Amino acid sequence: MATTKKTTKQCASSSAKQTSKPCSKTKTCRATEYAQDCCKLSDYDIISDILSTQKGLIKLYGTALCEVASEDLRNVVSQKMTECAEDQYDAFLYMNERGMYKTEPAPVSKIKQACDKFGKSMKNK
Repeated sequence: MATTKKTTKQCASSSAKQTSKPCSKTKTCRATEYAQDCCKLSDYDIISDILSTQKGLIKLYGTALCEVASEDLRNVVSQKMTECAEDQYDAFLYMNERGMYKTEPAPVSKIKQACDKFGKSMKNK
């Protein structure tokens, strides 16, 4: 508890210093500045949260897609799931390009094995 009080005092004092900035929505600005002072999030924290949220949403859209009977609603859910997957991929690329989410190339033999396995599945349909 002592740590929490100390952090609150530090945040309150630094927030008080910043409230002298002009703002049309004073209460909102103070709350925003307070949150920024107390919750310093790194770029990694933010993009990791976005990536995991997108992954979770894709799973939920997939579940919804399996439960919906209306063709029109299925199309909407499917479209939103695709958009979410594209956003997730963008977040992954952002992280990967900045060294936040490192991947290693798959060996050629594993790629061929996966192509053979899933290629056969597609041929059976």
